[in-house]
Amino acid sequence: MEIRELKKGELLAQKNNPVKEWYIIQEGTIIQKNDFVENELGVNAIIGILEQDFFICDYIAKTDCKLILFVCRGVDDLKHFFKQQAKMRTLFLQTAISQRYQQFRIYDRLFRLANQFSVYLDKAFEQYQSIVIHNRFETTKVPDISTFQPLNVTHELQKWEIDSLASLMKNCMADYMKIYTTDDNLTVGAIMETSAQMHRAMQGIMQMIEFFVVNRDLLISDKNRDLYHGMLSLFAFLRKEKRDTAEIEKLIVDTIKFTQSTTVYSKSLLEACAKEYNTIKTSEVAEEEDTEEGASSDFEIILDYSGFINEQKEEYIKHFAEYTKCYTKIQKNKDANTLRKQVNNEFYEIYKKCFLRAVNDRSIPATVEMFLNFGYVDGSFLEEDKINGLFSITTHMDQVSSEHVFTIFNWLKAVYRGDREPSRNEFDLDFRQYLVEEYKSGNIKKEDIDKIVVMPEERVAFEIDNMFKTVNRLTYGNISSFNACLNDTDLFNDPTAMLVTVNKLYKEINQIRSIDYSAFYRPVYSNDMPDALKNEALMKEVLPDIILMPNAGSRGMMWQETASIKNDTPARFMLPMFATCDIGDTLIELTARFRWEMCRKIQGARWNDIREHSLTADYYDYLQFYKKNHDLSNDTKDQIKSALQKAKNTFREVFVRDYFNWIKYESKGGFRLNKVVRPIIFTYCPFSKEIRGKLEESPMFSDAIHKFNVNNAKQLKRLSAIYDKYTRDGGVITPELKENLDYYDL
Repeated sequence: MEIRELKKGELLAQKNNPVKEWYIIQEGTIIQKNDFVENELGVNAIIGILEQDFFICDYIAKTDCKLILFVCRGVDDLKHFFKQQAKMRTLFLQTAISQRYQQFRIYDRLFRLANQFSVYLDKAFEQYQSIVIHNRFETTKVPDISTFQPLNVTHELQKWEIDSLASLMKNCMADYMKIYTTDDNLTVGAIMETSAQMHRAMQGIMQMIEFFVVNRDLLISDKNRDLYHGMLSLFAFLRKEKRDTAEIEKLIVDTIKFTQSTTVYSKSLLEACAKEYNTIKTSEVAEEEDTEEGASSDFEIILDYSGFINEQKEEYIKHFAEYTKCYTKIQKNKDANTLRKQVNNEFYEIYKKCFLRAVNDRSIPATVEMFLNFGYVDGSFLEEDKINGLFSITTHMDQVSSEHVFTIFNWLKAVYRGDREPSRNEFDLDFRQYLVEEYKSGNIKKEDIDKIVVMPEERVAFEIDNMFKTVNRLTYGNISSFNACLNDTDLFNDPTAMLVTVNKLYKEINQIRSIDYSAFYRPVYSNDMPDALKNEALMKEVLPDIILMPNAGSRGMMWQETASIKNDTPARFMLPMFATCDIGDTLIELTARFRWEMCRKIQGARWNDIREHSLTADYYDYLQFYKKNHDLSNDTKDQIKSALQKAKNTFREVFVRDYFNWIKYESKGGFRLNKVVRPIIFTYCPFSKEIRGKLEESPMFSDAIHKFNVNNAKQLKRLSAIYDKYTRDGGVITPELKENLDYYDL
């Protein structure tokens, strides 16, 4: 056992990080956080027990804390722990059951609240509609509640599970503990059963959280396009017309009370919305602020916001209006195709100016947000229900934003502010290298390079012209008919159904990591290491940055294997915002390309030199000389020849297809690869410990797994000896050093 201390506010574990150990709180309090749901864990609480391969919550120290840390990746580790710490058995089981009860109560509370929300939303909308019809009030500001779907929990707890656990806690805990602590098998079984139930409960809680994140803005939000603000508009209209307002006022007050009784809205939002009501109630009756007649189109709003005026504005309006009449005919009509190219170019010119204003604007109009994030231009390209769907997404952009997931707007903001470097262009030049080429061409002065490379506007202009334009077209999937403007032809389904969310992405990436555990690890050298470890390459996991392009597309791109010359910077994966492809399959292919290119980067000029064994060198040798390989049958050689032809003789693409089969089928015992390539991929893309355990008896894998386990054990023994000597001499094992040691036990 190890002891770990945390300061107040420090992060113990982050959502989607791999679970390598469990923690028992000795002192202090840890907050278990998942969006707006927080749970306090006190002394003796076990952190990691409800997770499986990856953390599904954030854990943050509420106070200074002291924790016991121990490795626990399954039943064997738990039994080993109890053999060493027999006194912990009773405390551990009792704590686990108490935490399960705590988790069940959170589940039950959210489940009831979700059902109350559904009932109230339907009831309030029905009352609102009744008043609207009675008073002949017209508005387009209220979302379409008719498409609202009540809660559907697939990871469901049954009522009897909740009730039986409550009875256990209340009536017979002592008897239960007496029975289940008589031996380790019973104790471990009860703990693992508890862990599985807690995991299922938390998955259900996460589904309920997503339900609220998606739907809460239908009732009340800060975007002014919700049922509550529809009520305020109706209230203002009735006051102006000097009609009875009692019924709508009661509905407004009831809505305020209901939203305050939930835990899904921020206090500041509810206070601001209540203030809006009071302002209307106490103000003098004024003329209605806006009318539908004569209102600007969404495209005009975007142009006005971007600063286009006079002739240029009119020219853009004319071109886009012409294009709305023929954008579905571009493949058959030469003039329409010419207009498409012109409109696409103008789209990016508008985008640049719009972005440079929005990047420093605290209050961006919803239409402009939809343009910057989704490529939405105007209702002439999209049906009303899809526009409402896009608007709904803008009210909860956290669905598509995280530490490593960016919309194109958020990505460009990161580049503008210097948080991320501009991407390499299609000629593999970074921003500085591009400026050097510009200097050689005589377009800029040498002394200007250092100035331009840090100028925010120039950085963004380079990113838009050299990455955004190219990748937006490539991820769309059909280069010859690419539309920069989001339209009905491409967005053929409900936007929320096609949306590539953070949860979808991490689910698929974590699935890959649970099979190919080393996928995003790479060796990193550091000048900050002590002398005893100076020459050690530390294995470090760095997840890719994923940038969502504003289109409805069918392809993904692995654009860069690292963000700079340093190995410890994230790769860049590009995906469409609205996917018409299978995201899981696409991410497997991107991971394969990443693995290949990362190996090439590490190996440098010797990437295909068989004297220095590596993934790319061994694969190059295998494909270069497969015809002479006596271990391959004639049928297999024909299959390799066909694969090379399909890949246009690109070895990387053959590997991508083999890696796809490796993850999808070979990991489950479905053999798709030949006996020569299988050990190559296993050497450089080994399966996780759990999968190796299932396959080690298979004759297809037994030799490779045995060899791998022996080599890993040697490396682990060598590193442990170095670490032991280092700590005896007063050294401290940092998280980076521990991650490196843990890597050889995955």
